[in-house]
Amino acid sequence: MLRRLVFCLAFFALAPHVFAQQLDSVQHINEVKVNASKERPSLRGSQKADTLSFLRTSSYNVADAIRNFAGVIVKDYGGIGGLKTVSVRSLGASHTGVLLDGMAISNVQTGQIDLGKLSLDNVESIGLYQAQPDDLLSNARAFSNASVVVIKTKQPNFEAGRNNRLLLKYTAGSFGLHNPALQYDQKLSKKWVFSLNSAYQKAKGDYQFKVDGDGSDTLAVRKNSAIENLQVDVALHGKIGESGKLTLRGNYYNSERGLPNAVIYYNPTGRQTLWNKDFFTQAQYQQQLGDAWALLASVKYSRNYTRYNDPAYLNLQGQLDNRYTEKEYYQSIATTYKASEQLSFNYAADLFLNTLHTNLYGYAYPTRSTLLQVLGGRYRINNWIVEGNILHTYIKEKVKSGKASPEKSVFSPTLALAYQATANLTLRTFYKDVYRYPTFNDLYYTNFGNRKLNPERAKQYSLGYVFEKYRDSKIKHFMLSTDFYYNQISDKIVALPNKDLFIWTMYNLGKVAIYGADFKSEAGYQIDQKSTLQISLNYTYQLGLDKSDPEAAVYNNQIPYTPQHTVALNVGVQQARWSVFYNQIFSSDRYYSSDNSRAYLVKGFSVSDVSACYNLRLYNKPLILSAELNNVFNQNYYVVRSFPMPGTSIRLTIKTII
Repeated sequence: MLRRLVFCLAFFALAPHVFAQQLDSVQHINEVKVNASKERPSLRGSQKADTLSFLRTSSYNVADAIRNFAGVIVKDYGGIGGLKTVSVRSLGASHTGVLLDGMAISNVQTGQIDLGKLSLDNVESIGLYQAQPDDLLSNARAFSNASVVVIKTKQPNFEAGRNNRLLLKYTAGSFGLHNPALQYDQKLSKKWVFSLNSAYQKAKGDYQFKVDGDGSDTLAVRKNSAIENLQVDVALHGKIGESGKLTLRGNYYNSERGLPNAVIYYNPTGRQTLWNKDFFTQAQYQQQLGDAWALLASVKYSRNYTRYNDPAYLNLQGQLDNRYTEKEYYQSIATTYKASEQLSFNYAADLFLNTLHTNLYGYAYPTRSTLLQVLGGRYRINNWIVEGNILHTYIKEKVKSGKASPEKSVFSPTLALAYQATANLTLRTFYKDVYRYPTFNDLYYTNFGNRKLNPERAKQYSLGYVFEKYRDSKIKHFMLSTDFYYNQISDKIVALPNKDLFIWTMYNLGKVAIYGADFKSEAGYQIDQKSTLQISLNYTYQLGLDKSDPEAAVYNNQIPYTPQHTVALNVGVQQARWSVFYNQIFSSDRYYSSDNSRAYLVKGFSVSDVSACYNLRLYNKPLILSAELNNVFNQNYYVVRSFPMPGTSIRLTIKTII
């Protein structure tokens, strides 16, 4: 029974062929669990996408790949170069952590990670986990967010008799898109492999759109949306001894993109420009110490440079030219101890230092030291699995001018529980206390930073089930899951326009209550010996209410940019050589202000995409051709007010391995 519980909880974390190998013998349960420790089942409900699903959902970057997930709201500012952030269960982008091969991608300046910058060229899988990742052998940072996006890159693999592998890919599409990419792997010895991944992207981004409400039927053209970037990633993978694994990685990203203004009647363009020059290098070492202990040690250095220029800004200089350099020094140690077949413990400690330098007059130049420690464990007994941890957060800051924010020491608990009710049905629940400290911009930004801001506290409550069944008939696989949740946020950090759209007032909003439900389903139907019909349908209901002041006019109103209903449908046919899929995203109306009157309404939208893929061999080499038609019915829609999304577009990709 325990083994069935383990596999049912992993309904999105494991591939269907793993489930097909289930055993009935109780004696084999724990052996399988030990051998697959990196794919432990989720007690909180996980969702996963891989290289096959990227094409099925017409995904171009990480933000696209997770937009079909239940409970996810992607805030998209339009176009290829537009900022794309993700909010899970209406908690906000700052509560969503992003891990790349186990290491956090951080931005202490704004607290938001632009998922549109992360391409899928070298990505093997993307997982979304509630509360914490499933692997207990993780850095402490992975346990500190309300939810975490776990990105795993492709590991080098070689055909028999070969020591190298070169993958070439070229994508071209509408609005001047050109995107060549390559991946080269070289086996240096039996234990060491070198990898190089590089991608170049260039696009004009000049798509047409309709301006609602201006009284004109003429289509406008989105200007100043061009983007050009280059990303290079190198890695060295090695084995040390019988069970030691070492990975060294370096990554460089250089980008220049135009930032079109929010659309104002008859003035749909702008001249702002954003430059990014980001670099990080990291090392990870993992070692199995006997049968009971496992160790993970990590170090990382990152430097992010951002320049924002607005030549039309009205000030004494006649322009706005802000430059930021953020640095992070990070080190972590994590360990797990297996006390018995039923009981495991984990401990991790992360220490990192963040600095931010700018060219702004009178800036505070803050330095933040953070220590995260987590102690937890997992216990299995009969049909039950219990998992819990307590996270300690200690933060201290220094500034060169003014008064620093006071140091903080906070403990945050998490508890998860799962019960195997039947062979196919699993019940699950969890509670998590989340602590979010204000970003550097929240506290210290010139003209609008508020050094008296309180940190956000969020309490998550979730209850749900998953039903999953596999059989040998035409219906090979069926899964249905539902999760109901309640989130309570206190001292939510918000920004209110003050003098103009650049000068803001930062303050704490007393209370926000979020009521939601995620429904997920998927099925596989065997049409014939060569063809399989695959379908998935996800639905999200979210009610986010402002509970701050019972006397206020906005009391009990929906919080901004939170649609009550979201639906994602994906259906298609797959064969060994070809596949065709249809993807549909629907989002209901929402408001861009806490004032839920019609004047602040952002209309809902429904967008359709179609993708097709064909595999063949040319001169005995594999060749993959794919085509994507996005926004098939040319819908005019907005995800964020005044930032129109592109109409119908096409992308064509050719990929080969030599």
